[in-house]
Amino acid sequence: MSVPYTLECNDVAMIAVQHHAGREYRDRAINQIDQLLLDAKESARVMALTVHPYLLGVPHRLRYFREALEYICRQPEIVFWTGAQIYDWYLTQSADPGRVDSAVAQ
Repeated sequence: MSVPYTLECNDVAMIAVQHHAGREYRDRAINQIDQLLLDAKESARVMALTVHPYLLGVPHRLRYFREALEYICRQPEIVFWTGAQIYDWYLTQSADPGRVDSAVAQ
């Protein structure tokens, strides 16, 4: 099993490579969660936010990360889980959870 890792909501790609301002991170995160919430009406979705303290954690950018998290936290359908929690949940959704473990073991 693989948990998503994003380049679209990744501060290295957006700030260090593409040279966007911090507010671009906030805007993308909000736009992404809005779309994923719509998509999740049919099946579950996972959203990863990739953050490095030396980029988005600096004082002049931190507010944008905080604003994105505050927006996401206000959505009642959202849960914050570790990779292990996502995996455990996935196993409860599988028709044959043992098959998933066997595939991982190979």
